[in-house]
Amino acid sequence: MAVPIWKDKFVNLGSYASRYFRIRVGSTTIYSGRAYRAASSGSLFVRINDICADYIAPKPLAVPYLSGSTMAFPVSFTVQSSANGSSWSTVETVQFNDDWSYDNGFNPSASGMAFPVTGRIDLRQRIYQTRYTTSAVTAVARYGSTSRNITLSLQTSPSSDAFSVSLCHAGAGYVVFDCASYATYSGKALTSVTIGTATYLVTNTCPRKVLYYKNKFGGYDHLLIEGAATRMHSVQRSTFVADQDNNYRTRETWDFENEVTEEWSMNTGLLTMGESARMPYLLDSPDVFLCDLETPGIIVPALIVTDSFSAESFNVKGNRMRNHTFQVRVAQNQYRR
Repeated sequence: MAVPIWKDKFVNLGSYASRYFRIRVGSTTIYSGRAYRAASSGSLFVRINDICADYIAPKPLAVPYLSGSTMAFPVSFTVQSSANGSSWSTVETVQFNDDWSYDNGFNPSASGMAFPVTGRIDLRQRIYQTRYTTSAVTAVARYGSTSRNITLSLQTSPSSDAFSVSLCHAGAGYVVFDCASYATYSGKALTSVTIGTATYLVTNTCPRKVLYYKNKFGGYDHLLIEGAATRMHSVQRSTFVADQDNNYRTRETWDFENEVTEEWSMNTGLLTMGESARMPYLLDSPDVFLCDLETPGIIVPALIVTDSFSAESFNVKGNRMRNHTFQVRVAQNQYRR
């Protein structure tokens, strides 16, 4: 059974004092080094989950980020050892999932990878759902008492944008349900969609913003921002002072470069206790993307910059529903000279 990547995995290289070892995915070596036995131990152990995490959840820079292919989970890592660094023997093969839940009971093949905070959707929105297997996916679209089955194609090849690459590095691929394409059927409006284990309900609150993010189980979810979304525009100015001629009204202080940062203060709208409890799936995520529903095809990288979160139970607030406000920053600044 696959090991969650959060869980420490030790591989025993034997009773050697030192040993060369390497880790491979297929024919590709992702790590090589030399390990030394602890003085208090009779065997030489190496912990590999942190090494493998760099392969499963890469953080490449700039242009290399816009390349890649589907990473089918679980990923098999082969640990090999050598006395001289040239002749290798296999010690163990380990499978890892991109699971940071710290939940020993989680099984993605049974539970799926979709755990949205609210599961609410807007008719202008696209639902992106990560899949654990490559089997066919059927969405059940409901229009009041009427339903229809829609076959969704598994996407496995990323296009040249950061969101697509991130999706293809999660699960065995992903499916897309474009709500606008299935907004009506037999004269009735779309009311809900079920894909796998997740059901999404259509809301009529007319929101503008939606956040897509990788949850702690390794799949992609979204949160529709049904409360207020306030844009904050900040400018950091780099200036210099030039000589001036006092006989004329010349400029002495100049803006050399202005760095523009776009941030949003977002309010979730009212959440139930269960929905509020799932907010950390978003707030803890290192992979977050922002979309404006007026242009649903444009999805930009973002950062959650709120550092703390409080999720009280209902009785703390007099059995009232909760809403949460947090800050989101677009992950690419703009510059003017």
